[in-house]
Amino acid sequence: MLELLTNAPAQWPKVLVERIIPSDAPEVRKANQLMFATTVETLFRKSGLEVLEADVLRVTKEGVVEIPLRVRAPDGEYDLFFYPIADARAAGHYIALQELGRKWGRLRPVFYSTEDLLSIYPEEVESIARRDRLYVQASLMPPKGQYAMWWATQPGEQFHYSPTFELYDRLYRELNGLELRAFALILKEIGMIQEEYEVNSSTLTDSTVEIPLEGPEGVPIIVSFSQARGLRFHFHMDRTHPEYRDLFLNLFLLRLKNWRRDTLIEGIKRLDSPAYIWWRELGKRLRLQTHVDTAISAVGSVKR
Repeated sequence: MLELLTNAPAQWPKVLVERIIPSDAPEVRKANQLMFATTVETLFRKSGLEVLEADVLRVTKEGVVEIPLRVRAPDGEYDLFFYPIADARAAGHYIALQELGRKWGRLRPVFYSTEDLLSIYPEEVESIARRDRLYVQASLMPPKGQYAMWWATQPGEQFHYSPTFELYDRLYRELNGLELRAFALILKEIGMIQEEYEVNSSTLTDSTVEIPLEGPEGVPIIVSFSQARGLRFHFHMDRTHPEYRDLFLNLFLLRLKNWRRDTLIEGIKRLDSPAYIWWRELGKRLRLQTHVDTAISAVGSVKR
């Protein structure tokens, strides 16, 4: 039996495994991770530590991080990462996780490996957060309830002074004239279309299209599109933390940045779209609301 080295709290049980196959081949990596997860779940169950879930996604300010195993201890939740091959690449990956967690929170990484990764000089530390997709999928049975683009969580809170407003303002500026193409980008990711050209202005009427989604971390979202108001995200108000709402919008902005670069549309002059004009006028009206008592409690509400 091989005892894995780790930086987990000292009171956690030791993790011993029978055999590790030293290979980065996808099928071998999957087998190693399965063996590790099964071993940890068996050991931790006897020690008062709870294995929450495996192969989960975590949205951060820099993108989405894939987490092999999440556990709950008396002092909180941890993210477990298993490295069958202890080398400079593994060390660099783990240091990147640590830096991401220290900088933005939402991550508490712990490593398990055949050697102490903290004693290995790492390769160049690069971002390990993914921003090439939204990690959304179509939801066939979305939970009932109230969805909204934004909602107040405290008395007197106002949309146009919130971080969410700033994110939407950036989003509308980025999408000005490109709203339909961005909507097609989402439809393509969830498998409703194969190519972007399958959606155009003639296929969509003036009505609003609403599609229920399941976002990363299992959060219920509705994406809506109309020519008049553009592309919008509505989050389940009872199941979405405001922090997640802003992180998802930021993820979409990161995704748009990659998409615009890859499709070579930077620098193309476009007329202001009806959606951008609507958003700009909405901002003007909101700024005229100086009384807290008349402030809007929710924006872009959708009832399911």
